[in-house]
Amino acid sequence: MKIQWNSIFTKLFIAFFLVIIPLYGLGIWSTFIGSEQMRKEIDKSNISKLLFHYNHLEFEMTRMSSLITEYSNDYEMVGFPAEYPVLNGYEVSVRMNEIHRKLRQVQQSSPYIEDVIYYVPVIGKKISALSYISNYGGEELKGLLDSRGNLQSSISLYEGSLYFTMSIPYMMDSSMEPNFLLAFKINANEMIRTLNGFTETGSGGASLLFGEGIFNLNSDGLSETDTSILLSDDRNETKELPNDVRRLETENNRVYTINNEEFGIQLAEVIPKSTLQQPIEIYTRWLWIITFFSFFVIILFSYWIIRLIYQPLGKLTTAFKVVEFGQNGKIKHNRKDEFGFLYTRFNDMLERLHMLIKDNYLQRIRSQDAELKQLQSQITPHFLYNSLFTIKQMAELEDVDGIKEFSGYLGQYFQYITRNAAQDVNLEEDVVHVINYMSLQEIRFAPRISIIYEKIPKSLQRIRIPRLILQPIAENVFEHGVKENKSKGLLRLSFHSQENSASIIVDDNGENLTDSRLAELTRMLNDASIFSTHKEITGLLNVHKRIVIRYGAPYGISISRSEWGGMRVEIKIPIEEVETDVPTSDR
Repeated sequence: MKIQWNSIFTKLFIAFFLVIIPLYGLGIWSTFIGSEQMRKEIDKSNISKLLFHYNHLEFEMTRMSSLITEYSNDYEMVGFPAEYPVLNGYEVSVRMNEIHRKLRQVQQSSPYIEDVIYYVPVIGKKISALSYISNYGGEELKGLLDSRGNLQSSISLYEGSLYFTMSIPYMMDSSMEPNFLLAFKINANEMIRTLNGFTETGSGGASLLFGEGIFNLNSDGLSETDTSILLSDDRNETKELPNDVRRLETENNRVYTINNEEFGIQLAEVIPKSTLQQPIEIYTRWLWIITFFSFFVIILFSYWIIRLIYQPLGKLTTAFKVVEFGQNGKIKHNRKDEFGFLYTRFNDMLERLHMLIKDNYLQRIRSQDAELKQLQSQITPHFLYNSLFTIKQMAELEDVDGIKEFSGYLGQYFQYITRNAAQDVNLEEDVVHVINYMSLQEIRFAPRISIIYEKIPKSLQRIRIPRLILQPIAENVFEHGVKENKSKGLLRLSFHSQENSASIIVDDNGENLTDSRLAELTRMLNDASIFSTHKEITGLLNVHKRIVIRYGAPYGISISRSEWGGMRVEIKIPIEEVETDVPTSDR
Protein backbone atom coordinates (compact mmCIF):
# COMPACT_ATOMS: atom_id res chain seq x y z
CA MET A 1 0.00 0.00 0.00
CA LYS A 2 1.43 3.35 -1.01
CA ILE A 3 2.37 5.66 1.86
CA GLN A 4 0.72 9.09 1.69
CA TRP A 5 2.41 12.23 2.99
CA ASN A 6 -0.63 13.08 5.10
CA SER A 7 -0.91 9.58 6.60
CA ILE A 8 -0.60 8.73 10.29
CA PHE A 9 2.61 6.83 9.59
CA THR A 10 4.30 9.91 8.09
CA LYS A 11 3.31 12.06 11.03
CA LEU A 12 4.59 9.51 13.55
CA PHE A 13 7.83 9.11 11.64
CA ILE A 14 8.45 12.87 11.61
CA ALA A 15 7.69 13.08 15.33
CA PHE A 16 10.15 10.30 16.10
CA PHE A 17 12.77 11.89 13.86
CA LEU A 18 12.43 15.20 15.75
CA VAL A 19 12.94 13.35 19.02
CA ILE A 20 16.00 11.38 17.95
CA ILE A 21 17.88 14.31 16.31
CA PRO A 22 18.64 16.07 19.65
CA LEU A 23 19.76 12.75 21.12
CA TYR A 24 22.03 12.17 18.16
CA GLY A 25 23.42 15.72 18.47
CA LEU A 26 24.11 15.08 22.15
CA GLY A 27 25.97 11.90 21.19
CA ILE A 28 28.14 13.78 18.69
CA TRP A 29 28.88 16.53 21.23
CA SER A 30 29.85 14.01 23.91
CA THR A 31 32.08 12.20 21.40
CA PHE A 32 33.98 15.40 20.54
CA ILE A 33 34.33 16.27 24.25
CA GLY A 34 35.64 12.78 24.90
CA SER A 35 38.08 13.08 21.99
CA GLU A 36 39.47 16.34 23.37
CA GLN A 37 39.84 14.83 26.82
CA MET A 38 41.56 11.85 25.24
CA ARG A 39 44.07 14.17 23.54
CA LYS A 40 44.91 15.76 26.90
CA GLU A 41 45.33 12.38 28.53
CA ILE A 42 47.62 11.26 25.72
CA ASP A 43 49.79 14.34 26.27
CA LYS A 44 49.95 13.67 30.01
CA SER A 45 50.85 10.03 29.47
CA ASN A 46 53.59 10.79 26.96
CA ILE A 47 55.04 13.61 29.06
CA SER A 48 55.06 11.35 32.12
CA LYS A 49 56.92 8.63 30.21
CA LEU A 50 59.41 11.13 28.80
CA LEU A 51 60.12 12.63 32.24
CA PHE A 52 60.59 9.20 33.79
CA HIS A 53 63.30 8.21 31.32
CA TYR A 54 64.81 11.70 31.36
CA ASN A 55 65.13 11.77 35.16
CA HIS A 56 66.74 8.35 35.10
CA LEU A 57 69.17 9.42 32.39
CA GLU A 58 69.93 12.75 34.11
CA PHE A 59 70.59 10.94 37.39
CA GLU A 60 73.10 8.60 35.75
CA MET A 61 74.83 11.45 33.88
CA THR A 62 75.12 13.51 37.05
CA ARG A 63 76.43 10.51 38.92
CA MET A 64 79.10 9.83 36.27
CA SER A 65 80.13 13.49 36.31
CA SER A 66 80.47 13.37 40.11
CA LEU A 67 82.43 10.12 39.99
CA ILE A 68 84.97 11.37 37.45
CA THR A 69 85.50 14.50 39.53
CA GLU A 70 85.86 12.46 42.71
CA TYR A 71 88.34 9.97 41.28
CA SER A 72 90.34 12.66 39.50
CA ASN A 73 91.22 13.87 43.01
CA ASP A 74 91.87 10.37 44.37
CA TYR A 75 95.23 10.06 46.17
CA GLU A 76 96.33 6.97 44.28
CA MET A 77 95.62 8.46 40.86
CA VAL A 78 96.99 11.92 41.60
CA GLY A 79 100.11 10.63 43.38
CA PHE A 80 101.12 7.83 41.02
CA PRO A 81 102.49 9.97 38.10
CA ALA A 82 104.44 12.18 40.54
CA GLU A 83 105.89 9.31 42.58
CA TYR A 84 106.62 7.00 39.65
CA PRO A 85 110.33 8.04 39.26
CA VAL A 86 111.14 6.97 42.86
CA LEU A 87 109.14 3.77 42.90
CA ASN A 88 110.71 0.38 42.29
CA GLY A 89 109.18 -2.18 39.99
CA TYR A 90 107.22 -3.93 42.71
CA GLU A 91 105.76 -0.72 44.02
CA VAL A 92 104.77 0.37 40.53
CA SER A 93 102.97 -2.93 40.01
CA VAL A 94 101.15 -2.66 43.36
CA ARG A 95 100.07 0.92 42.68
CA MET A 96 98.83 0.07 39.19
CA ASN A 97 96.84 -2.92 40.49
CA GLU A 98 95.23 -0.72 43.13
CA ILE A 99 94.31 1.85 40.50
CA HIS A 100 92.87 -0.91 38.29
CA ARG A 101 90.76 -2.16 41.21
CA LYS A 102 89.27 1.29 41.70
CA LEU A 103 88.62 1.64 37.98
CA ARG A 104 86.75 -1.67 38.05
CA GLN A 105 84.64 -0.46 40.97
CA VAL A 106 83.73 2.69 39.08
CA GLN A 107 82.97 0.78 35.86
CA GLN A 108 80.65 -1.63 37.66
CA SER A 109 78.84 1.12 39.55
CA SER A 110 76.75 2.21 36.55
CA PRO A 111 75.35 0.35 33.55
CA TYR A 112 76.06 3.45 31.46
CA ILE A 113 79.84 3.22 32.00
CA GLU A 114 81.32 0.90 29.42
CA ASP A 115 84.94 1.39 30.45
CA VAL A 116 87.10 3.56 32.76
CA ILE A 117 90.53 4.41 31.37
CA TYR A 118 93.43 5.99 33.28
CA TYR A 119 96.16 7.47 31.02
CA VAL A 120 99.69 8.03 32.50
CA PRO A 121 101.79 9.99 29.96
CA VAL A 122 105.02 9.72 32.03
CA ILE A 123 105.18 5.95 31.40
CA GLY A 124 103.13 5.86 28.14
CA LYS A 125 100.65 3.40 29.55
CA LYS A 126 96.96 3.29 30.22
CA ILE A 127 95.04 1.27 32.79
CA SER A 128 91.59 0.08 31.63
CA ALA A 129 88.85 -1.41 33.77
CA LEU A 130 88.19 -3.88 30.97
CA SER A 131 91.59 -4.52 29.33
CA TYR A 132 93.87 -3.93 32.35
CA ILE A 133 97.26 -2.31 31.52
CA SER A 134 98.48 -1.58 28.02
CA ASN A 135 100.50 0.88 26.01
CA TYR A 136 98.77 3.61 24.08
CA GLY A 137 99.73 5.76 21.13
CA GLY A 138 100.34 9.41 21.57
CA GLU A 139 97.59 10.25 19.15
CA GLU A 140 95.00 8.55 21.37
CA LEU A 141 95.68 10.80 24.37
CA LYS A 142 95.95 13.87 22.17
CA GLY A 143 92.68 12.97 20.42
CA LEU A 144 90.86 12.71 23.74
CA LEU A 145 92.30 16.01 24.91
CA ASP A 146 91.41 17.73 21.66
CA SER A 147 87.83 16.35 21.67
CA ARG A 148 86.93 18.05 24.94
CA GLY A 149 84.09 20.50 24.35
CA ASN A 150 83.30 19.30 20.84
CA LEU A 151 79.74 18.48 21.98
CA GLN A 152 79.44 21.84 23.75
CA SER A 153 79.31 20.18 27.17
CA SER A 154 81.26 17.99 29.60
CA ILE A 155 80.69 15.06 27.29
CA SER A 156 83.01 14.68 24.30
CA LEU A 157 82.98 12.60 21.15
CA TYR A 158 86.04 10.68 20.07
CA GLU A 159 86.15 8.10 17.26
CA GLY A 160 82.41 7.46 17.44
CA SER A 161 82.27 6.97 21.23
CA LEU A 162 81.12 9.29 24.01
CA TYR A 163 83.40 10.16 26.95
CA PHE A 164 83.49 12.01 30.23
CA THR A 165 87.13 13.17 30.56
CA MET A 166 89.09 14.87 33.34
CA SER A 167 92.82 15.75 33.19
CA ILE A 168 95.08 16.79 36.06
CA PRO A 169 96.15 19.45 35.98
CA TYR A 170 93.31 20.81 33.90
CA MET A 171 94.75 22.81 31.02
CA MET A 172 93.09 24.46 28.09
CA ASP A 173 96.24 24.09 26.03
CA SER A 174 96.05 20.55 24.63
CA SER A 175 99.69 20.71 23.43
CA MET A 176 100.92 20.21 26.97
CA GLU A 177 100.71 16.75 28.43
CA PRO A 178 98.83 16.40 31.73
CA ASN A 179 100.01 14.29 34.68
CA PHE A 180 97.18 11.88 33.91
CA LEU A 181 93.86 11.73 32.07
CA LEU A 182 90.80 9.92 33.46
CA ALA A 183 88.13 8.96 30.84
CA PHE A 184 84.69 7.37 31.31
CA LYS A 185 83.59 5.71 28.11
CA ILE A 186 79.79 5.89 27.95
CA ASN A 187 77.96 2.66 27.11
CA ALA A 188 75.97 3.73 24.02
CA ASN A 189 74.29 0.30 23.72
CA GLU A 190 72.87 0.59 27.23
CA MET A 191 71.52 4.03 26.40
CA ILE A 192 69.86 2.62 23.30
CA ARG A 193 68.27 -0.08 25.46
CA THR A 194 66.94 2.69 27.67
CA LEU A 195 65.53 4.41 24.59
CA ASN A 196 63.92 1.11 23.63
CA GLY A 197 61.88 1.41 26.79
CA PHE A 198 59.80 4.05 25.06
CA THR A 199 58.43 1.41 22.70
CA GLU A 200 57.58 -1.26 25.28
CA THR A 201 53.96 -0.18 25.53
CA GLY A 202 53.31 0.89 21.99
CA SER A 203 54.75 1.99 18.68
CA GLY A 204 57.10 4.91 18.26
CA GLY A 205 60.62 5.43 19.48
CA ALA A 206 63.10 7.82 21.07
CA SER A 207 66.27 9.70 20.23
CA LEU A 208 69.04 11.18 22.34
CA LEU A 209 70.78 14.13 20.66
CA PHE A 210 74.23 15.28 21.81
CA GLY A 211 75.60 18.72 21.04
CA GLU A 212 72.71 20.07 18.93
CA GLY A 213 72.50 16.91 16.88
CA ILE A 214 76.23 16.40 16.31
CA PHE A 215 75.84 12.84 17.61
CA ASN A 216 72.56 10.98 17.95
CA LEU A 217 71.41 7.71 19.50
CA ASN A 218 68.16 6.34 18.05
CA SER A 219 65.62 3.63 18.83
CA ASP A 220 63.25 3.83 15.87
CA GLY A 221 63.12 7.50 16.68
CA LEU A 222 63.73 10.65 14.70
CA SER A 223 64.19 10.46 10.97
CA GLU A 224 66.65 12.81 9.30
CA THR A 225 63.74 15.06 8.32
CA ASP A 226 62.36 15.11 11.86
CA THR A 227 65.84 15.83 13.27
CA SER A 228 66.37 18.76 10.92
CA ILE A 229 62.94 20.17 11.88
CA LEU A 230 63.70 19.68 15.58
CA LEU A 231 67.02 21.54 15.33
CA SER A 232 65.79 24.35 13.07
CA ASP A 233 65.17 27.81 14.45
CA ASP A 234 61.71 28.20 12.90
CA ARG A 235 60.24 24.98 14.26
CA ASN A 236 56.58 25.10 15.21
CA GLU A 237 56.43 23.82 18.77
CA THR A 238 54.19 24.04 21.81
CA LYS A 239 55.99 25.53 24.81
CA GLU A 240 53.28 25.71 27.45
CA LEU A 241 53.71 22.07 28.55
CA PRO A 242 54.95 21.41 32.12
CA ASN A 243 58.52 20.62 33.24
CA ASP A 244 60.14 22.38 30.26
CA VAL A 245 58.76 19.73 27.92
CA ARG A 246 58.15 20.89 24.36
CA ARG A 247 55.87 19.36 21.77
CA LEU A 248 56.67 19.47 18.07
CA GLU A 249 54.46 18.38 15.18
CA THR A 250 56.17 16.95 12.10
CA GLU A 251 54.60 15.48 8.99
CA ASN A 252 54.13 11.96 10.34
CA ASN A 253 55.05 12.19 14.01
CA ARG A 254 54.50 14.07 17.22
CA VAL A 255 57.76 14.73 19.11
CA TYR A 256 58.06 15.50 22.84
CA THR A 257 61.48 16.91 23.81
CA ILE A 258 63.31 18.04 26.94
CA ASN A 259 66.83 19.58 27.11
CA ASN A 260 69.72 19.35 29.57
CA GLU A 261 72.18 22.15 28.90
CA GLU A 262 74.76 20.88 31.42
CA PHE A 263 75.36 17.71 29.45
CA GLY A 264 74.30 19.12 26.08
CA ILE A 265 71.69 16.46 25.50
CA GLN A 266 68.17 16.60 24.18
CA LEU A 267 65.85 13.62 24.80
CA ALA A 268 63.11 13.26 22.17
CA GLU A 269 60.16 10.88 22.34
CA VAL A 270 58.74 10.15 18.88
CA ILE A 271 55.15 8.90 18.51
CA PRO A 272 53.57 8.28 15.10
CA LYS A 273 50.43 10.30 14.55
CA SER A 274 48.65 7.10 13.54
CA THR A 275 49.25 5.75 17.05
CA LEU A 276 48.09 8.98 18.65
CA GLN A 277 44.99 9.07 16.51
CA GLN A 278 44.05 5.47 17.26
CA PRO A 279 42.09 6.33 20.45
CA ILE A 280 40.51 9.26 18.61
CA GLU A 281 39.63 6.91 15.77
CA ILE A 282 37.96 4.63 18.31
CA TYR A 283 35.82 7.55 19.41
CA THR A 284 35.10 8.38 15.78
CA ARG A 285 34.26 4.76 15.10
CA TRP A 286 31.85 4.83 18.01
CA LEU A 287 30.34 7.97 16.57
CA TRP A 288 29.67 6.15 13.32
CA ILE A 289 28.33 3.17 15.24
CA ILE A 290 25.96 5.49 17.08
CA THR A 291 24.98 7.02 13.75
CA PHE A 292 24.23 3.68 12.14
CA PHE A 293 22.51 2.51 15.30
CA SER A 294 20.34 5.62 15.22
CA PHE A 295 19.34 4.95 11.64
CA PHE A 296 18.72 1.32 12.56
CA VAL A 297 16.48 2.44 15.43
CA ILE A 298 14.63 4.73 13.04
CA ILE A 299 14.16 1.89 10.55
CA LEU A 300 13.16 -0.49 13.36
CA PHE A 301 10.73 2.08 14.74
CA SER A 302 9.31 2.66 11.28
CA TYR A 303 8.91 -1.07 10.73
CA TRP A 304 7.27 -1.39 14.15
CA ILE A 305 4.85 1.43 13.35
CA ILE A 306 4.10 -0.18 9.99
CA ARG A 307 3.41 -3.55 11.64
CA LEU A 308 1.52 -2.11 14.59
CA ILE A 309 -0.60 0.58 12.97
CA TYR A 310 -0.06 1.14 9.28
CA GLN A 311 -0.46 -2.46 8.03
CA PRO A 312 -3.64 -3.12 10.09
CA LEU A 313 -5.13 0.11 8.79
CA GLY A 314 -4.08 -0.82 5.27
CA LYS A 315 -5.61 -4.27 5.69
CA LEU A 316 -8.90 -2.74 6.73
CA THR A 317 -8.78 -0.20 3.88
CA THR A 318 -8.03 -2.95 1.35
CA ALA A 319 -10.92 -5.02 2.66
CA PHE A 320 -13.29 -2.08 2.11
CA LYS A 321 -12.02 -1.71 -1.46
CA VAL A 322 -12.48 -5.45 -2.11
CA VAL A 323 -16.05 -5.29 -0.86
CA GLU A 324 -16.61 -2.20 -3.00
CA PHE A 325 -15.86 -4.29 -6.10
CA GLY A 326 -18.28 -7.02 -5.01
CA GLN A 327 -15.70 -9.57 -3.79
CA ASN A 328 -15.35 -11.33 -0.46
CA GLY A 329 -13.33 -9.00 1.77
CA LYS A 330 -13.51 -10.99 5.00
CA ILE A 331 -10.45 -10.38 7.16
CA LYS A 332 -8.68 -13.38 8.71
CA HIS A 333 -6.98 -12.45 11.96
CA ASN A 334 -6.17 -13.54 15.50
CA ARG A 335 -5.60 -10.11 16.99
CA LYS A 336 -6.87 -9.24 20.47
CA ASP A 337 -6.31 -5.49 20.34
CA GLU A 338 -8.44 -2.61 19.03
CA PHE A 339 -7.77 -3.66 15.44
CA GLY A 340 -8.98 -7.15 16.28
CA PHE A 341 -12.24 -5.62 17.49
CA LEU A 342 -12.55 -3.59 14.28
CA TYR A 343 -11.81 -6.66 12.12
CA THR A 344 -14.40 -8.75 13.96
CA ARG A 345 -17.07 -6.08 13.62
CA PHE A 346 -16.18 -5.68 9.93
CA ASN A 347 -16.51 -9.43 9.33
CA ASP A 348 -19.85 -9.47 11.17
CA MET A 349 -21.07 -6.59 9.05
CA LEU A 350 -19.87 -8.34 5.89
CA GLU A 351 -21.57 -11.60 6.91
CA ARG A 352 -24.88 -9.83 7.49
CA LEU A 353 -24.50 -8.12 4.12
CA HIS A 354 -23.93 -11.47 2.42
CA MET A 355 -26.98 -12.92 4.12
CA LEU A 356 -29.06 -10.11 2.68
CA ILE A 357 -27.97 -10.80 -0.88
CA LYS A 358 -27.76 -14.61 -0.60
CA ASP A 359 -31.36 -15.15 -1.63
CA ASN A 360 -30.79 -13.16 -4.83
CA TYR A 361 -28.07 -15.62 -5.97
CA LEU A 362 -29.49 -18.86 -4.62
CA GLN A 363 -31.69 -19.54 -7.64
CA ARG A 364 -28.82 -18.86 -10.04
CA ILE A 365 -26.49 -21.24 -8.18
CA ARG A 366 -29.09 -24.00 -8.27
CA SER A 367 -29.53 -23.45 -12.00
CA GLN A 368 -25.77 -23.78 -12.60
CA ASP A 369 -25.65 -27.01 -10.57
CA ALA A 370 -28.46 -28.51 -12.64
CA GLU A 371 -26.62 -27.56 -15.85
CA LEU A 372 -23.43 -29.17 -14.56
CA LYS A 373 -25.16 -32.49 -13.86
CA GLN A 374 -26.74 -32.40 -17.31
CA LEU A 375 -23.35 -31.90 -18.99
CA GLN A 376 -21.79 -34.81 -17.02
CA SER A 377 -24.58 -37.17 -18.03
CA GLN A 378 -23.87 -36.58 -21.74
CA ILE A 379 -20.43 -38.22 -21.63
CA THR A 380 -21.19 -41.91 -20.96
CA PRO A 381 -23.63 -42.65 -23.85
CA HIS A 382 -21.36 -40.89 -26.29
CA PHE A 383 -18.61 -43.52 -25.92
CA LEU A 384 -20.79 -46.57 -25.25
CA TYR A 385 -22.26 -46.61 -28.78
CA ASN A 386 -18.83 -46.60 -30.46
CA SER A 387 -17.46 -49.33 -28.15
CA LEU A 388 -20.36 -51.74 -28.79
CA PHE A 389 -20.05 -51.17 -32.51
CA THR A 390 -16.33 -52.07 -32.35
CA ILE A 391 -17.01 -55.28 -30.40
CA LYS A 392 -19.63 -56.24 -33.03
CA GLN A 393 -17.07 -55.81 -35.80
CA MET A 394 -14.46 -57.89 -33.93
CA ALA A 395 -17.05 -60.65 -33.35
CA GLU A 396 -17.85 -60.79 -37.05
CA LEU A 397 -14.11 -61.32 -37.65
CA GLU A 398 -14.00 -63.95 -34.89
CA ASP A 399 -11.13 -62.13 -33.20
CA VAL A 400 -11.53 -63.79 -29.80
CA ASP A 401 -8.25 -62.48 -28.34
CA GLY A 402 -9.01 -58.99 -29.56
CA ILE A 403 -12.49 -59.15 -28.06
CA LYS A 404 -10.97 -60.34 -24.77
CA GLU A 405 -8.43 -57.51 -24.65
CA PHE A 406 -10.91 -54.91 -25.82
CA SER A 407 -13.55 -56.10 -23.34
CA GLY A 408 -10.99 -55.89 -20.52
CA TYR A 409 -10.22 -52.25 -21.35
CA LEU A 410 -13.91 -51.54 -21.77
CA GLY A 411 -14.70 -53.12 -18.38
CA GLN A 412 -12.06 -50.95 -16.69
CA TYR A 413 -13.43 -47.96 -18.50
CA PHE A 414 -17.00 -48.43 -17.26
CA GLN A 415 -15.77 -49.50 -13.82
CA TYR A 416 -14.16 -46.07 -13.44
CA ILE A 417 -17.33 -44.32 -14.60
CA THR A 418 -19.71 -46.27 -12.36
CA ARG A 419 -17.67 -46.95 -9.21
CA ASN A 420 -17.62 -43.39 -7.91
CA ALA A 421 -20.37 -40.82 -8.09
CA ALA A 422 -18.12 -38.05 -6.77
CA GLN A 423 -17.75 -35.05 -9.04
CA ASP A 424 -14.04 -34.54 -8.18
CA VAL A 425 -11.14 -36.99 -8.50
CA ASN A 426 -7.36 -36.91 -8.46
CA LEU A 427 -5.81 -35.80 -11.76
CA GLU A 428 -3.85 -39.06 -11.85
CA GLU A 429 -7.06 -41.12 -11.75
CA ASP A 430 -8.56 -39.28 -14.69
CA VAL A 431 -5.27 -39.56 -16.61
CA VAL A 432 -5.19 -43.34 -16.06
CA HIS A 433 -8.78 -43.50 -17.29
CA VAL A 434 -8.07 -41.51 -20.48
CA ILE A 435 -5.00 -43.67 -21.19
CA ASN A 436 -7.28 -46.69 -20.84
CA TYR A 437 -9.66 -45.03 -23.29
CA MET A 438 -6.87 -44.29 -25.77
CA SER A 439 -5.74 -47.93 -25.56
CA LEU A 440 -9.25 -48.92 -26.66
CA GLN A 441 -9.04 -46.51 -29.59
CA GLU A 442 -5.57 -47.74 -30.46
CA ILE A 443 -6.99 -51.28 -30.80
CA ARG A 444 -9.88 -49.94 -32.80
CA PHE A 445 -7.89 -47.90 -35.32
CA ALA A 446 -4.56 -49.77 -35.30
CA PRO A 447 -2.19 -49.43 -37.07
CA ARG A 448 -3.36 -46.05 -38.41
CA ILE A 449 -3.01 -44.25 -35.09
CA SER A 450 -0.06 -43.83 -32.68
CA ILE A 451 -0.46 -42.49 -29.16
CA ILE A 452 2.20 -40.64 -27.14
CA TYR A 453 1.61 -39.72 -23.54
CA GLU A 454 3.99 -38.20 -21.00
CA LYS A 455 4.14 -39.38 -17.42
CA ILE A 456 2.23 -37.06 -15.14
CA PRO A 457 4.55 -35.07 -12.82
CA LYS A 458 4.40 -36.05 -9.16
CA SER A 459 3.53 -32.49 -8.19
CA LEU A 460 0.31 -32.72 -10.23
CA GLN A 461 -0.75 -36.29 -9.56
CA ARG A 462 -3.10 -35.54 -6.67
CA ILE A 463 -4.61 -32.20 -7.50
CA ARG A 464 -8.42 -32.32 -7.53
CA ILE A 465 -10.28 -31.90 -10.85
CA PRO A 466 -13.83 -32.51 -12.12
CA ARG A 467 -14.24 -36.15 -13.11
CA LEU A 468 -14.19 -37.09 -16.82
CA ILE A 469 -12.79 -33.90 -18.34
CA LEU A 470 -9.99 -35.59 -20.33
CA GLN A 471 -11.85 -38.43 -22.06
CA PRO A 472 -14.18 -36.16 -24.10
CA ILE A 473 -11.12 -34.26 -25.40
CA ALA A 474 -9.38 -37.48 -26.48
CA GLU A 475 -12.62 -38.73 -28.01
CA ASN A 476 -12.95 -35.54 -30.04
CA VAL A 477 -9.42 -36.02 -31.39
CA PHE A 478 -10.13 -39.55 -32.54
CA GLU A 479 -13.52 -38.81 -34.07
CA HIS A 480 -12.82 -35.47 -35.74
CA GLY A 481 -9.02 -35.14 -35.86
CA VAL A 482 -6.87 -38.10 -36.83
CA LYS A 483 -9.35 -40.84 -37.85
CA GLU A 484 -9.70 -39.55 -41.41
CA ASN A 485 -5.95 -38.80 -41.89
CA LYS A 486 -4.36 -40.16 -45.04
CA SER A 487 -1.07 -40.51 -43.13
CA LYS A 488 -0.58 -42.11 -39.71
CA GLY A 489 -2.47 -40.22 -37.00
CA LEU A 490 -0.57 -38.94 -33.96
CA LEU A 491 -1.96 -37.99 -30.56
CA ARG A 492 0.07 -36.71 -27.59
CA LEU A 493 -0.93 -36.11 -23.98
CA SER A 494 1.41 -33.81 -21.98
CA PHE A 495 1.38 -31.72 -18.81
CA HIS A 496 2.73 -28.33 -17.75
CA SER A 497 2.56 -26.56 -14.37
CA GLN A 498 2.88 -22.90 -13.42
CA GLU A 499 2.86 -21.18 -10.06
CA ASN A 500 -0.86 -21.53 -9.28
CA SER A 501 -2.24 -23.44 -12.25
CA ALA A 502 -1.73 -26.61 -14.28
CA SER A 503 -2.24 -27.26 -18.00
CA ILE A 504 -3.17 -30.58 -19.62
CA ILE A 505 -2.33 -30.47 -23.34
CA VAL A 506 -3.66 -32.76 -26.10
CA ASP A 507 -1.97 -32.39 -29.52
CA ASP A 508 -2.86 -34.16 -32.79
CA ASN A 509 -1.80 -34.04 -36.43
CA GLY A 510 -5.29 -33.87 -37.93
CA GLU A 511 -5.30 -32.78 -41.59
CA ASN A 512 -8.81 -31.29 -41.80
CA LEU A 513 -8.44 -28.28 -39.48
CA THR A 514 -8.58 -25.06 -41.52
CA ASP A 515 -7.80 -21.61 -40.20
CA SER A 516 -11.42 -20.52 -40.54
CA ARG A 517 -12.63 -23.58 -38.63
CA LEU A 518 -10.06 -22.96 -35.90
CA ALA A 519 -11.25 -19.36 -35.57
CA GLU A 520 -14.89 -20.49 -35.40
CA LEU A 521 -14.16 -23.07 -32.68
CA THR A 522 -12.28 -20.46 -30.66
CA ARG A 523 -15.19 -18.04 -30.93
CA MET A 524 -17.71 -20.67 -29.79
CA LEU A 525 -15.58 -21.54 -26.75
CA ASN A 526 -15.23 -17.87 -25.81
CA ASP A 527 -18.98 -17.21 -26.09
CA ALA A 528 -20.60 -18.84 -23.04
CA SER A 529 -24.11 -18.28 -24.40
CA ILE A 530 -23.56 -20.56 -27.45
CA PHE A 531 -25.06 -24.02 -27.38
CA SER A 532 -23.97 -26.30 -30.20
CA THR A 533 -25.28 -29.64 -31.37
CA HIS A 534 -22.31 -30.20 -33.68
CA LYS A 535 -20.47 -33.28 -32.51
CA GLU A 536 -17.03 -31.70 -33.06
CA ILE A 537 -17.67 -28.94 -30.56
CA THR A 538 -20.10 -30.60 -28.13
CA GLY A 539 -17.44 -32.50 -26.14
CA LEU A 540 -15.09 -29.53 -26.00
CA LEU A 541 -17.89 -27.15 -25.05
CA ASN A 542 -19.24 -29.46 -22.35
CA VAL A 543 -15.83 -29.79 -20.64
CA HIS A 544 -15.16 -26.08 -21.02
CA LYS A 545 -18.50 -25.20 -19.36
CA ARG A 546 -17.88 -27.62 -16.50
CA ILE A 547 -14.51 -26.05 -15.75
CA VAL A 548 -15.79 -22.48 -16.06
CA ILE A 549 -18.78 -23.19 -13.80
CA ARG A 550 -16.46 -24.84 -11.25
CA TYR A 551 -13.45 -22.49 -11.26
CA GLY A 552 -14.48 -19.29 -13.03
CA ALA A 553 -13.65 -17.48 -16.26
CA PRO A 554 -9.80 -17.51 -16.08
CA TYR A 555 -9.85 -21.30 -16.49
CA GLY A 556 -11.20 -23.67 -19.11
CA ILE A 557 -10.24 -24.84 -22.60
CA SER A 558 -8.26 -22.96 -25.24
CA ILE A 559 -7.46 -24.28 -28.71
CA SER A 560 -4.71 -23.46 -31.20
CA ARG A 561 -2.76 -25.13 -33.98
CA SER A 562 -0.27 -27.79 -32.86
CA GLU A 563 3.31 -28.11 -34.05
CA TRP A 564 2.16 -31.07 -36.23
CA GLY A 565 -0.44 -28.92 -38.01
CA GLY A 566 -3.47 -30.32 -36.21
CA MET A 567 -5.34 -29.05 -33.16
CA ARG A 568 -3.80 -28.26 -29.79
CA VAL A 569 -6.28 -28.38 -26.89
CA GLU A 570 -5.07 -26.92 -23.56
CA ILE A 571 -7.11 -27.48 -20.40
CA LYS A 572 -6.17 -24.96 -17.72
CA ILE A 573 -7.18 -25.66 -14.12
CA PRO A 574 -6.10 -24.17 -10.79
CA ILE A 575 -3.90 -26.09 -8.40
CA GLU A 576 -6.21 -26.48 -5.45
CA GLU A 577 -6.18 -28.94 -2.56
CA VAL A 578 -4.06 -32.10 -2.69
CA GLU A 579 -5.51 -35.46 -1.85
CA THR A 580 -3.22 -37.22 0.64
CA ASP A 581 -5.13 -40.38 1.53
CA VAL A 582 -5.78 -41.83 -1.93
CA PRO A 583 -3.10 -44.23 -3.28
CA THR A 584 -1.61 -43.37 -6.65
CA SER A 585 -1.08 -45.62 -9.64
CA ASP A 586 2.27 -46.33 -11.21
CA ARG A 587 0.83 -46.35 -14.70
